Amino acid sequence: MAALDRIARGVRAHRQTVATDAGVTVLQADLLRALHHGPPPPALAGPLAADLGVSQPTVSDSLAALERKGLVERRSTPGDRRRSTFALTPDGDRLAGGLRRADDVLADTVAALDPDDQEHVLRGLLDMITGMLDNRILAVARTCPTCRYFEAGTDGPRCSLLQVPLAPGDLRVDCPDHEPV
Repeated sequence: MAALDRIARGVRAHRQTVATDAGVTVLQADLLRALHHGPPPPALAGPLAADLGVSQPTVSDSLAALERKGLVERRSTPGDRRRSTFALTPDGDRLAGGLRRADDVLADTVAALDPDDQEHVLRGLLDMITGMLDNRILAVARTCPTCRYFEAGTDGPRCSLLQVPLAPGDLRVDCPDHEPV
């Protein structure tokens, strides 16, 4: 746990610096990343809040600030004018892409590990995410082991949706096709 805590602190400090340099808060940067990459549409405040592990009013406030900055736009939901979806503006998309590129230094740190070590670490982290989901520490996990399409066969894991075997490096941590078990 101490090692994971140290890693989390490093990631948090890096993301704080990157967000501050971009003129947004860490949560606003996380929302921009989420809208740029996922979760799957529609991008509603409630699911975004669950995904990021914060309250819906907190996400709504941050989305309103991003809207004022011209980085996201609010769209009425067809059939329910009380609900809104959110999408990146062109400026928001550029900033989100820059935030993701700033995270490349974190990805490079992982890429420097031996490939076998990467696979073992990924498998262990996926197991931890599953345990955290089971213990209600996490509300959202779009990982292969928590997906209804994941099959752990005797010849290795397989995705029944894509109809492909999954090598250890193919296991996803944030799958857009994920459906909870």
